[in-house]
This record gives sequence, structure tokens and C-alpha cells, in this order.
Amino acid sequence: MNDLSHLKGTTVLVTGANGFIGSHLVDSLLSLDCNVHCLVRNSSNLRWLSSSKIQFHYVDLADPDFKIPNLPSIGFVFHCAGLTKARNRDEYFDINSRVCTTLYEQCFAYKESIKGIVHLSSLAAAGPGKDGVLVDEATTLNPITFYGQSKKAGEEVALKYSASLPVKVIRPPVVYGPREENLYTFFKLVKKGWGLQIGRSSKKLSLIYVADLVRAMMEVCDPRFSQKKTYFVTDGETYSWQEVAKTAADKMNVSIKALKIPESILVPIAIFFETLAIFSAKPALFDRQRMIDIRQSCWTASSENFFRDFDFTPQFKLTTGLACTLDWYVQQKWL
Repeated sequence: MNDLSHLKGTTVLVTGANGFIGSHLVDSLLSLDCNVHCLVRNSSNLRWLSSSKIQFHYVDLADPDFKIPNLPSIGFVFHCAGLTKARNRDEYFDINSRVCTTLYEQCFAYKESIKGIVHLSSLAAAGPGKDGVLVDEATTLNPITFYGQSKKAGEEVALKYSASLPVKVIRPPVVYGPREENLYTFFKLVKKGWGLQIGRSSKKLSLIYVADLVRAMMEVCDPRFSQKKTYFVTDGETYSWQEVAKTAADKMNVSIKALKIPESILVPIAIFFETLAIFSAKPALFDRQRMIDIRQSCWTASSENFFRDFDFTPQFKLTTGLACTLDWYVQQKWL
């Protein structure tokens, strides 16, 4: 296991620091005595970033002319910012792709001091698996939604700059853990005794607990290791949504019944939420793009290359990861 000595005491720049993954990353960097600089908007909710050691820089990445802070040096950059929900294709591409060009272009000013840049992408950039086959780094990318296409475009920018900057791309699947708010909705249903099932067939997925993902992100930027540019990182297992629901139900000591939702009603539900969003400042909670994702039978990936190249072993399988997650939800009175 990597001792993370390459990060200890260094100056680190983090985008998306106030988000679910970014905030956990910041916690881990602080534990390594890093000098952590976070790019956040004036309107950002900083509830998970309470340490007085964090240095905030109020930068709106949506501004085409945004500037990163003028620092004496930067050792590492973690680009975690991105949109998972948007009103249209252009919004996804603006933040998930255009921002990358603006950010990495400015990194050239720190080229002599930067030892590693981690670009957080997504399994969505590769697209779903077919016939139960795990996607891996050799799989031809075939994103099926605006989100996935924009993440692929962001990767292409990152890899273009990797010719001159030490950029590594990490593609996680579904990430869960304390502070996560999307999968949390699924667990609320389980708490009420329902295991959600979309369509008739069982749908498979890969998962990773947030602490394992953060550790992978910190290890992948070690300049002493592999020169490969792109990696999938999962917990090494494949699950069905029924397994996830059953594991959560066992932890919460509840019995569950299958709540079966026919795929045929997803379109009208999506249109309903899209219509509501017209009168809101926020994107729809559920739309036809998200519906495309949900209909897929296999969102699974292989992490064998990362495990081998970095001698990496996930510390959290589903049972232990969900136990930590659900305990946190209870402590925070979310459940």
C-alpha cells in the first residue's frame, strides 16, 4: 500500500471541494498536513469544510475567464468539480469540458512545481457494459447521455494536456458514503420497507465507497508509479440493486418488499419533473437523460489494472461501507 509520502506537507489545489467526494478528499489531504487551497463559489455550501486550515478562493468556474489563485507553487491539483445535473447539453459541456481547458491551461504557470494532476471522471464517460461484460480501459468509449458525453469530452481535454502536464484520469462508478445525497433517496425507501426495482430484469452495477475512491485518487498521482493515464476504480465486486437493498435492509433491521416500477412509465415521470423544473432555478430531479441511465442493465467496470499497478486493495466492501454510511445517516438524523 502506498504510504502517500508524495503528498505529505505539499500545497494542493482542489476544485469541487465542497461536494460529496471533494470534501472527503480535503479531509484526507488535511490529515497529511497538506496546505489545501479550495476553489469554491460565493454561494457554495461549506458545511463539510469546517477546518480553519483550509484556504478558500472564491472562484466561479462557470465564468469563462475564471482565474486560479496566484500561489508561490502548487504541488498537486485535484479537479473534482463537475455537473451531474443540468438543464441541457450545453450546460453539461460548459462545466464538464470547457472548464478543463481553462483550468489546465493555467496549470502551465506552475508546470515546474506540479507533480500530479488528478482528473475525476466517471464510468458514464465509457458507457454501460453489454451482456454482463465489465468495461475496462481498453473498451471503446460509448457514452449514452449528455452527462457521459461531457465527461468524455472533459477526459479528452485532460489527456491532451497530459502530453505536457502529469495528468491522470480516474473513472469511478456509483460512489457512496457519508454526505452522499443521491443514493440516499434509495436508502430512505429501504428504511420504509421498499426495495426499488426498475423494469423486470435485474440490473448490475459497480460501486466504490468514498474513502476508497479518495485513497485511490491520492495514490494515482504518485509520480513514482505507473505512467498510464486512465484508470477505472471500483471495490472489485459486481452487485445487483436487489443485493444493495437487501444489505441495507439487514443493517437497518427492516423487511423489504419489491417496489417494481415499469420502464414504460419513466418517460411521463421524467416529463413531469422536467415541466416542474421550468419554474425552478434548479435542474429537474429526474429527466429523460437520467431515464436513459436507469434503463441500462449493466453499469459495471473492472479495476484490475489499477489494483495491479498500485498494489491497491479496497478497504470497504458493500457490507462494511453501507454500515458506515447508514450509521452516519442516522447520526445526522437523515434516517
